[in-house]
Amino acid sequence: MQQDDHQSPLTSAPARPRFPGEGTRFLVAAAAAVVLILGMRVMGQVVSILLMGAFLAIISYPITTAARTKLRFPHWLAVATTVVVDLGVILAIYFLLNFLAADIVTTLRGDVTQKFVERFEQMREALLGIAPGLSDTPQFRTPSNMLGAERVIGFVQGLSVNLASTLSAVTLVLVLMTFMLGEAPLFYRNLQRLPNSKKGKENVVRALQGIQRYLLIKSIASFFTGLLAWGLCSAMGVPFAFLWGVLAWVLNYIPTIGSIVAAVPPILLALLFSGWGDVVIVGLGYLGINMAIGNGIEPLFLGKQFGIATTVVVLSVIFWGWVLGPCGMFLAVPISVLIKLALENSRDLSWLATMLDDKGAADNKPTPSSHHSS
Repeated sequence: MQQDDHQSPLTSAPARPRFPGEGTRFLVAAAAAVVLILGMRVMGQVVSILLMGAFLAIISYPITTAARTKLRFPHWLAVATTVVVDLGVILAIYFLLNFLAADIVTTLRGDVTQKFVERFEQMREALLGIAPGLSDTPQFRTPSNMLGAERVIGFVQGLSVNLASTLSAVTLVLVLMTFMLGEAPLFYRNLQRLPNSKKGKENVVRALQGIQRYLLIKSIASFFTGLLAWGLCSAMGVPFAFLWGVLAWVLNYIPTIGSIVAAVPPILLALLFSGWGDVVIVGLGYLGINMAIGNGIEPLFLGKQFGIATTVVVLSVIFWGWVLGPCGMFLAVPISVLIKLALENSRDLSWLATMLDDKGAADNKPTPSSHHSS
């Protein structure tokens, strides 16, 4: 009996293999995500170029499709036509920014800077009357040097030089976009060959089409936002009205945060050059533009096709801006859509996609607590 209680390891039953539980798999996935994100942050410039090339290919693919179907172009010619169109848009933006920089330099060499300094001096004296301790601040002691025309002109001219240096990065983006457009049919055929479910493949195609629609409608909405902002600043006599229109156009691609940032400079200039009445008008004007386009026209055409909660969108803008810089802020929504799609098709992490969704509030399903209470 004693021998039976102490079986030999050779005669004992083989141990069952142990597989990691859901918690372990989640921790491994989280650790891998952290390593991936840190790597993306270190190689931010390279990753930004790759992402810009990919998303430029996504938004430009309808041009390729139209050239193939309506103009009967062969695929290579349709891709070349798309590249030429995109290059023309990029060059137009480049010359527009150069013209804008030259206009700013010309304006600053006039009396705008002097008026700005005089108004700053008046506000400085008023603030020092309230808080005398600010007199120790270097900016408050030498506002003329801080706001001197030569310093601002040098900064603007430096930006113009930096614009020229970014042409190499733009060239890489266009090259990547060309290859991606050229192999788009191959990607679609390979997608159909995958052993995944039919629903998963349809979700991928639907997500890519949704990103195309989002970027297209966002571009049109951003253009009209910049146009209205330019008209508002011109009507109110805010200096550099065209600049603030361009800024509103560009920053409107950044959800929520971009519109707020775009409104700050013209409001401050209205305060410095005019008064509180103009500040209120400019502020209400920007609020009306953003409410009409951001909360009215855009949702009318875009709807809730992505199903991402607003808080998640704002946090994704901040997070991807930290990881990839300005490029990450502009592409935060498309990146979040692709991540949500990947989570939905994951067996262990699909619950995260549910947590990111904004459809739960509309379901009106009883919560577990309501079951208990009943």
